[in-house]
Amino acid sequence: MAVAALTLTSCAATPTGEESKTVSIDFWTTQQGEYKDELAAFTALHSDITVNPSFMGDYDEMQQKVLAGIVGGTVPQVVQLGQRYGIPQVADSGMLLPIGDILASETVEDIFPAFLERFTYKEKLWTVPFQSSTPVLYYNKTLFDSKGFVPPETWDELVATATNLTTPDVWGFNTAADIPWYFQPMTWNRGGELLDNDGEVNLDSAEAIETLTSFQNLVYNSKAMPQNQHATAKEDFIGGRLAMLFASGSGLAGTQEQVGDAFEVGVAYIPGIVDGQARSVPIGGNSLGIFASSPAQEEASAELVEFLTNTENSAAGSIASGYIAIRSSSLELPKFQKHLVENPEFKVTIDQLEYLRGQGISPADSLIWKGIIDAFESIETDPEADAAELLGALQVEVSDYLADYRK
Repeated sequence: MAVAALTLTSCAATPTGEESKTVSIDFWTTQQGEYKDELAAFTALHSDITVNPSFMGDYDEMQQKVLAGIVGGTVPQVVQLGQRYGIPQVADSGMLLPIGDILASETVEDIFPAFLERFTYKEKLWTVPFQSSTPVLYYNKTLFDSKGFVPPETWDELVATATNLTTPDVWGFNTAADIPWYFQPMTWNRGGELLDNDGEVNLDSAEAIETLTSFQNLVYNSKAMPQNQHATAKEDFIGGRLAMLFASGSGLAGTQEQVGDAFEVGVAYIPGIVDGQARSVPIGGNSLGIFASSPAQEEASAELVEFLTNTENSAAGSIASGYIAIRSSSLELPKFQKHLVENPEFKVTIDQLEYLRGQGISPADSLIWKGIIDAFESIETDPEADAAELLGALQVEVSDYLADYRK
C-alpha cells in the first residue's frame, strides 16, 4: 500500500553543459487505464514534468491507501478521490492543499457552482471535480411505446407506471446498488435535508421517513420492486427484466452498447414528488486533489490538474465516457453541441443540470451512506420494519460520531 516518498528528479547535464531540471510527480488514480492518452498529451506539452500514474483500485481501496499513506508519510502529489470517500478526513490531516487556492481563478469560475459546493469543507474547496455524474431514470423505451406509456414526472407516476409494467417476467422498477444516491433527491424533493448548512445531520426527518417508507411500499404494497436485488439491477435492465432503473448517467454509453438492438434505451430526469414543484439532483463521481510537497512539485501538480480539467479535455472525457463535463465552456464547444444532437439521450443528462444541487462534504459521508444502505436492506427484507425507528437510530449514530470527530 505504501509507496516511496517522491523527490525532485536529479539534474541531468545537457549537451551544452547547462542543467535541465525535470520534476517528477506521482498520480494515484482509480482509473485502470491510468489516463495514458491524456498523460501522453500532457507530457508532450510539458517535457520538464514526469508523471508516474498508479492504479490504486476502486474508491474504497483508494481511500484506505490514502489514509495509510498519510500515516506513513507516503502520499502522492496528485490523487483522484471519490466524492464521498473521506475527503474531510484527508483535508484535516494537514497534508492536502486547498485546491481552490491553487488553481487559476478563471478555471474555478468556469466550473458549475454545485459541483464546487460538493467538494467544499470548512468554507474551502479541497479538491476539484473531475469525472462528475448525476443519477437519471433509465427506461425500456420499446416497452413503454408498446404500452403507450411516457416516462414518469413524479414519484406517484413512477409507482403507478412500475405497477402497471410489472409482470411475472419483468419488474417495474429498481435502483442500482448505490441506493443512498437516490434516497437523497427523493428526500430533498419532499422538502427534507439530510445535512444542513452547518453540517448537522437531519436523517430522521418526516421527509426522510416518508421517502424510506415509499420504497418499502414499492416492494410490499405495489409489488413492483424486487427485494434487495440492487446488485444485479443494471444487468436486469440490460437483460430486459426491468422496465425502469435509477442509475448513473455516466453509464449511458455502456448500457446502450450492452443492450444493442434488443430494445431502445430511454433516459429521463429523476422525478420530482409533486408535478411542477421542487426537483433536485445530486452529484456523484470523483475529484482531483494535490498534496503538499516541494514548491516545484506543487507547481507541476497544478499544471497537471489544470490540464486534465481544461475545457477541451473535460468535453472529450464527457463525450467518451458519459460523465458530465464540469466546465460550462465545454458545453459550448461545437463538437460537444454536435454530440448532443447526435445523442439525444445523453442530452437529457445535460439538460438535467438545471436541477443540480450541491452539498458540502462531511466527515460522516461514508457512515451515512452505509447506514442508509442498511436501512434499505431492513425495509426490503421485512414489511414490518419501522422506517422511523431505523432512521432514528442512524441519526443518533451519526450525531455521536460527528461530536467525537470534532473534539
